[in-house]
Amino acid sequence: MEKVCRFETLLSVLRDRVNLFYILAFIPLVLVSYFNVFGAIIPTFGFLLLFLKKEDLPLDAKTSLVERVLGFSILFSSFFLYYLLVPLIFSSLFFYSTPNYILYIFGLCLAFFGVSSLRKAFTPLFLMVAASSNPFVSEWLKQYLSPYVVPFFVGLTVGILKFLGISVTTGSQDVIILQTWNGPLSLQIIWNCVGVDSMFIFSTVLVILLLEDRSSNIKAKLSWSLIGILGTFLVNVIRVTLIFITDYYYGSEAGGKLHFSVGYILFFAWLAFFFFVFSRRQAIWKWIQTNLAHTRPNHIERSQS
Repeated sequence: MEKVCRFETLLSVLRDRVNLFYILAFIPLVLVSYFNVFGAIIPTFGFLLLFLKKEDLPLDAKTSLVERVLGFSILFSSFFLYYLLVPLIFSSLFFYSTPNYILYIFGLCLAFFGVSSLRKAFTPLFLMVAASSNPFVSEWLKQYLSPYVVPFFVGLTVGILKFLGISVTTGSQDVIILQTWNGPLSLQIIWNCVGVDSMFIFSTVLVILLLEDRSSNIKAKLSWSLIGILGTFLVNVIRVTLIFITDYYYGSEAGGKLHFSVGYILFFAWLAFFFFVFSRRQAIWKWIQTNLAHTRPNHIERSQS
């Protein structure tokens, strides 16, 4: 009897068009994770943003036969996008990744809620498309900015390491030499080490957030954008510094292991912290003003006495 009730509950959930939409939107994330765990980060953000926009979707919209047929055709074709992209653009693309998921969500929205839903789903789709274009943007910027940004980043990192008491020199514009107990250890800082990828992804997420936020003026949005991007750069400086400190004290093997994971940990910690502060900015500012108001009279009394 209990099993029958659970089955009926499951059927009632699946009969609801909105519930079924989000279940079908979530399932491909498992497939993305199977081929590339870290590649599922951007699609997951896109899904969460789509879920947060649940109230904005035209839930009562009736789709035409053309919209349903076209939507499901796009949805099913998303599983075969690999065979189109690999010969033309990519040679090392995973079978199912972010481009597949973008096409899948596009078709799913069209099939379930019609053309009108695509405007409401614009921000999640834009997030995934913009973040997926990151390698192309990075390569384009590399030819113009790399000769200036990499040496600056090297000099900044060397300065921090010397301040921490680590014996370090520069071999060239992009090489750092750690004078370890086992002898010199040369480490190269390339364009990707600077953190362009994380800054671009953060900027994309930030643009989406600011587009959705209607409570701030343009000046405030620009200020928060600058804080976010500078913070992302500093987080990347911390990441590289931690890796080099690990290389210095524990060897290159330990540094290599840290290199694989610390970037994701720091990036998402910073992302969570920034958006928490941003979402609570008014309450935090009110708290600061209240505390300043309490401290001023004390300060005046002391100065008078």
